[in-house]
Amino acid sequence: MKFSHKYIIIGAGSAGCVLANKLSEDVENSVLLIEAGPLDNYSSIKMPLAASTLFKNKKYGWGYETQPEKNLNNRTINWPRGKTLGGSSSINGMVYIRGQAEDYEKWLNAGNKGWGYRDLMKYFIALENNQNHEDQFHGNFGPLWVETYQPILDASRSFLDACKNYGLTKNEDFNGVDQEGYGQYQVNIKNGQRFSASDAFLKPILDRPNFQLLTNTLVEKIITANKKAIGVKVKNKSGVKIIGCSSEIILCGGSINSPQVLMLSGIGPKQHLKDHNIPLIEDLPGVGQNLQDHLTVNISYKINKLKTFSELMKPLNMIKNLFEYFIQRKGLMTYPASDIGVFFKTNEFESTPNAQVHFAPGAGEYKKNGAMKPSSGITASVCNLRPQSRGHLELSSIDPEDAPKIYANYLDTERDIQWMVEGIQKVRKIFNTSPMQQLGATELKPGSQCNEDEDMKKFIRNESLSVYHPIGTCKMGKGNECVVDEELKVIGIKGLRVADASIFPSIISGNTNATCNVIGAKCAELILAGSKD
Repeated sequence: MKFSHKYIIIGAGSAGCVLANKLSEDVENSVLLIEAGPLDNYSSIKMPLAASTLFKNKKYGWGYETQPEKNLNNRTINWPRGKTLGGSSSINGMVYIRGQAEDYEKWLNAGNKGWGYRDLMKYFIALENNQNHEDQFHGNFGPLWVETYQPILDASRSFLDACKNYGLTKNEDFNGVDQEGYGQYQVNIKNGQRFSASDAFLKPILDRPNFQLLTNTLVEKIITANKKAIGVKVKNKSGVKIIGCSSEIILCGGSINSPQVLMLSGIGPKQHLKDHNIPLIEDLPGVGQNLQDHLTVNISYKINKLKTFSELMKPLNMIKNLFEYFIQRKGLMTYPASDIGVFFKTNEFESTPNAQVHFAPGAGEYKKNGAMKPSSGITASVCNLRPQSRGHLELSSIDPEDAPKIYANYLDTERDIQWMVEGIQKVRKIFNTSPMQQLGATELKPGSQCNEDEDMKKFIRNESLSVYHPIGTCKMGKGNECVVDEELKVIGIKGLRVADASIFPSIISGNTNATCNVIGAKCAELILAGSKD
C-alpha cells in the first residue's frame, strides 16, 4: 500500500476542523481531511434562524432517528447530525457553553489525567475570540468568534424581567466564574451569520500545500495490519479506493459515526461483530455503549401584548426580514435558536445547577421535514443536565450507508423524570410572575389541566425531545467499558485515535459543541508531542 498522507482525519466537524488546522501548521505534516457531506455553501447554513430547516435535510445532515423509545411511549426521536464542513456546528443552535468546572473534574477524577477544568481552560481561551468579555475566563484573539447576541426582542426582555422578579440571579457570563442564574447566551454568530468550526478553523487553511480536503466521500472502514491502522477504504463518485496513512488516523465522526466506523472495521463488541460476520480485529465491548443525551421538554405560553416569531414572520414582514438579512446582515433572521438561558437547581439537594432553559420568543410544532411551523407564543425548553440513563447504538447492517440503530434509553431512572418534573414546576413559577402576567401570558403546554406529578410525567413522555447532545459512545478512561485512553488512543490499536463527543466519559452540564473544539485542539497537541518523542 502506498502511504500518501502522514495524518488522515475522518470527519470535518467541530473537532476535526480544529485538528486539521493544528496538524497542518507544520508544512512537513501531510494532512488529509475526509468529509462524508458536501461543502457548507448552502444559504440556510449561514442564516441563523434557518437552523431548524436543516434538521432533516439529508444533503447536509445524517437525518438520524432513535429506535422507538420505550419510556417515551415508543416514539422515535429526531437526532440531527451535521453532514457537511463544520459538522453539527453548521446546523446547530450556535449557543456557546462550556459546562461546569465540576463536569471536567469528574473526568479527571475518573482517571483521565490532563482532562480537568484547569487543564482544558487553556484550550477554551486559546480558541476563543470573545467580543464581550475580557478576563481570565476568556480569550480575545483566537479564531472562534463568540458574542452575546444583540438585539433581543421585547418578549425576551420580558422573560429576563420575569426571572429577576422570581428571584433568580442575573448572570452576565455563563462561561465565567459560575454558571447559575439567568442571562443572555453567548453564540457563534458573526456579522449576522453563523460562524461554524469550518469558518473558524478550516477555511483559513484550504490553501496550505500540505493539506488536502475530500468532500462527499464516505469512509467505509479503517484498514489495519498487525493491529495498526494503516489506511482507510473510501467511497465517492470516483468509486471505491484505499488511501494509505504513514502515521496516525483520527476518527472525528461524532458519537454516532465514530463507533459505527470502528465496528465496521472490526473494532468493537466481539459478539455483535460476529453477528454481522465482521472479522474481529480488537474486542472492545465499550464501542457504542455509554450513550448519553440531554432530553428537553417545551413549556410554551401565548402572550397578547408583544410580537413573537409567528407575528414577525408573516408574509409581509418576511419581505422586510429578508431585506434586512441579505442587505444589512441584521434583523430577525440573524436570531439564534435561543437567546436567553437559565441554569438552576431543581431542588435543594443539588450543589450545582442540574437544569437548563433555552428560551425563545417563539413557539411552534416541528413539521415532518424537521422545520419548525411557527405559532403565536413563547417557549422555555427545560433540560435535565445530568441524566443517569444510558443507551447504546449498534450496527443495523454491514453496509456503511445504513444508519446504525440508536437506543437512547431516555428516562430509564426515576430521578431523570423527577428532575424534569421539578424543572417544569420552577419554569411555570417564572411565567406566573408579574412581568409575564402583564403580557397576558396563558399556558399552552403542558396546559392548566396538567398539575399533578403523574400528569406532568405523562406530558414529558408524550412531548419531550432531544437537545441534540449525544456523547460517550467511545468512552475515554480505564476499564472494560472504555474505548480510548487519556491520550485518545484506541485501546489495542496503534496509530488510531478518536477525537469528538464520543470520548466524553460523562455528559457535561450544557451544550457540547465548544468542548468538541477543545477536544480537537488537545488531540492535536497530544499527537504533535508524541511525534517529537
